[in-house]
Amino acid sequence: MEFEFRKDFITQKATVKLSMGHEAFATWLEQEGQSVEWVETLLADSLGIEDHSTADLKRVGAEFSLLLNHDEAQVINHSLLNDFDDLDLEEDFSFYNLESEASCGFDDFVNLIESWFAFIRER
Repeated sequence: MEFEFRKDFITQKATVKLSMGHEAFATWLEQEGQSVEWVETLLADSLGIEDHSTADLKRVGAEFSLLLNHDEAQVINHSLLNDFDDLDLEEDFSFYNLESEASCGFDDFVNLIESWFAFIRER
């Protein structure tokens, strides 16, 4: 997974651009991960999964939930959890799910979070 971090020098808000297919992680991090303490807690939780003291983790945020286990990480926007079976949406709308749901391997996720943590600590 490729990523690039940026900082708005006026607001001090950190942003991230991620490789295609991982855009939801960027939105999730930008919304939830601006606090150093929040990221520290996430890293500690990830270490618990890595050393097998924790089987899996579910973190529910304002707009996204994170599901994490030893194999993979997944973020999903809460709006996708609603029941849309009654709607007849065209297939082209599935493209927009890229910004609402993403998954990656556990090691890639930890690398992203450790790098994000180093970046936001510099502010």
